[in-house]
Amino acid sequence: MKYFSLCLLFLAMTCGSPKKEKPDAVEEIQSEEITNTSKTPDPVKEEKKDNQLLVILNNPKQIEDAKALIINSGLSWDDIDLEAKGVVSGLVTIPVDKKDFWKERLEDSNVFESVNDGKEEVISKLKTELQNRLISIKKTACFGDCPVFDFYINKDGKAFFNGKEHVLKSGKHEFELSDKELKALVGKIEKSNFSEFKDVYDNPRITDLASTYIFCDGKQVQVRLWQNIPDGLIDIHEYATEFLYDKKYLE
Repeated sequence: MKYFSLCLLFLAMTCGSPKKEKPDAVEEIQSEEITNTSKTPDPVKEEKKDNQLLVILNNPKQIEDAKALIINSGLSWDDIDLEAKGVVSGLVTIPVDKKDFWKERLEDSNVFESVNDGKEEVISKLKTELQNRLISIKKTACFGDCPVFDFYINKDGKAFFNGKEHVLKSGKHEFELSDKELKALVGKIEKSNFSEFKDVYDNPRITDLASTYIFCDGKQVQVRLWQNIPDGLIDIHEYATEFLYDKKYLE
């Protein structure tokens, strides 16, 4: 009887005691919550990727003017290095519902060589393209019928033309130089000592002149007035643009 009473007393004490959670189980739940949280994408970061534009300047020396244009427009600018010598670029954050509007506005500003989507895959592709570029030539508008276009040739001989105004073929076109043509162009560039050319050839007193921007070997040269131009620079320009006449892109 005494033994039976002790058993009842022990059972009552056990049932009345609060149960303790296992520390290991709590730690496991907390660890799982932390893991799940770290895997959840940040909507702010994801949205920022979708409303950024990658811009490349026409004139690398006008970086401060470009930044001022962006900031005064109520947008924000972040520097980005495309790892291409002489190329200056930035990421412009815009309102998410105004992407097309601002892309067109920035393209029409004539401040930027190109305006691209700011997504990582686009940036990576553009880095590769710029690092492979041999020479680029850009013509801007005048008050008359001056041809307006972008043209560049890569180190592998692939050439890209984008006709904008007063050209025979508008839009984007591609072709390829022969090995002989590419070798001749590279020879002219090496012979010219391109880095020693002046940054600008111009006479500010003469208005209504189109600009020609020639970018090569990390240096950009702007020509507005084709007088007293080094023979080497003329030779490069004439040889490269002759392809465009041969292809009937220009007349």
